[in-house]
Amino acid sequence: MNLELFTARLRQVIPRTERLAAGFDFERGDYGRVFRQTNPLIDGQPLYRLEPADDWYEGTCASMDGRCFSAAGYQEVLRAALAHREEPRARLGGAGLLDRGRILGFETQLSTYDGAPIVESRGLVDEEDAPPIDTWFYLREHVPGHQFPVLYCWIPKPFEPVMQQTIDVEIMGSYHWLDEADPELYDQVLARL
Repeated sequence: MNLELFTARLRQVIPRTERLAAGFDFERGDYGRVFRQTNPLIDGQPLYRLEPADDWYEGTCASMDGRCFSAAGYQEVLRAALAHREEPRARLGGAGLLDRGRILGFETQLSTYDGAPIVESRGLVDEEDAPPIDTWFYLREHVPGHQFPVLYCWIPKPFEPVMQQTIDVEIMGSYHWLDEADPELYDQVLARL
């Protein structure tokens, strides 16, 4: 794992997600769109289809139609998303990181497509259970204890409760908070922020 690249991208994503979330209405806001402002073209087509959700909540349902359901697919989409971001910010200082949000690990390629995560998250995650693209910042191909690559995402503090509810209903165990799952790596990240 390249910790310098990991922390540089984390320094990019934190202010970006904070800007996107500014003024978000947590009661009536569209969780399906708030962190899907980036919709890169993959093979000439927009990655996401953003459609009104069915009757299970008022908001947007995002689907990648399985186009990202491989390590190479996630890597391609991450590269496309990063191309739309500003250069990394100066050091943020890790001491107050948990006050601003948390690093989420998502084991890619694991989904039952049962719909529980998308419903519980009010559309924050998509039909493939993936967190929204504007939160993505690093893909690690070989992670001890995981069968598939892990995509790291930044979840701003106000969105933690809905993400935790999603974690609680997702039966494959594909989500984890980095500070809980790998405290040693988390401490190394904090030291470099």
